[in-house]
Amino acid sequence: MLLMNWHKLVLLFLWITPHALLGVLAVILCKRRWYREFPCFLAYVLYEIAEFILLFALYFVPGATGERYVYAYSATLLLSVALRFGAIAEVSKDLFRESQFLNVAARRSLKCAQGLLLVIGVLLAVYAPGDNSARLTAGVSVVNRGAAMVQCGLLLVLLLSSRFLGLSWRRPAFGITLGLGVLTSVDLAIYAVRAEFSSDVWVPYFNLLTTGAYLICVSIWVGYSLAPEVQPASPTVVPHDEVETWNRELQHLVRH
Repeated sequence: MLLMNWHKLVLLFLWITPHALLGVLAVILCKRRWYREFPCFLAYVLYEIAEFILLFALYFVPGATGERYVYAYSATLLLSVALRFGAIAEVSKDLFRESQFLNVAARRSLKCAQGLLLVIGVLLAVYAPGDNSARLTAGVSVVNRGAAMVQCGLLLVLLLSSRFLGLSWRRPAFGITLGLGVLTSVDLAIYAVRAEFSSDVWVPYFNLLTTGAYLICVSIWVGYSLAPEVQPASPTVVPHDEVETWNRELQHLVRH
C-alpha cells in the first residue's frame, strides 16, 4: 500500500510540475515577445495548460467515467499534435531562413507528412476493429506516433545542418526543437517497448517515463527562455559559396 501511494504521489508530481512550469514559460514568452516569432508555440503552451486542467478535473471528478476520460484525452491530443506541427513549421522557418531551398523543402515536407498522418488516422479510426472508443484510440495513437517520428527527424536534420548553416545551439528555435526531440524520442521508445511488454502491470511505469520525459522537455524550454538572448550570427560564419554548393547538391539529390 505504501509503495502504491508513493507511486501515485510521484506520478502526480510529474503530471503537475511540468504544467506549472508551462505557466512560467508562457509568462516569459510574452515578456520577451517571442510570440512574434513563435505564435504557434505559445498557443501550444497555453493549450497544454488548458488540456491539463480539463484532464486533471476529469481524473478526480467522481462522476467521470474512464471512457469519458479516454474520449477527452484523444480529442485534446489531436489538437495538441496539430499545434505541435505548427510549432515545427515556425522552427523550420527560423532555422532555415538563410536558405530558401531548405525553407521551401521543409515546408512542403511538413505539409505532406500532415496530410498522410491525417488520412491514416481517419482510416484507422473508421475501420479499426473494436468499439468506437478503441477505434478512436487506435487512430489517435498512430497519428501521435507519426508526429513523433517527424519531430525526431526534424531534430536530426537540425543536428546535421547546424555545421553548414552556422546555427547556434543557444537559439530559441533550437531549444524548442531539442525539447520536442527529447519528448518524442522517449514516446517512440515507449511505443516500441509496449509492443513487447503489453501487460497492464507495466502501464504505471510507462506513465512515469512519459511524464518524466515531459518534465525534462519543459525544463529545457524554460532554461532556453531564461538564457540571455543571442545576437544574430555574423554572415561570415559560413561562407556563402559553401551554402550555395550545399543547396546545389541537395537539389541534385532531390531530382535524382
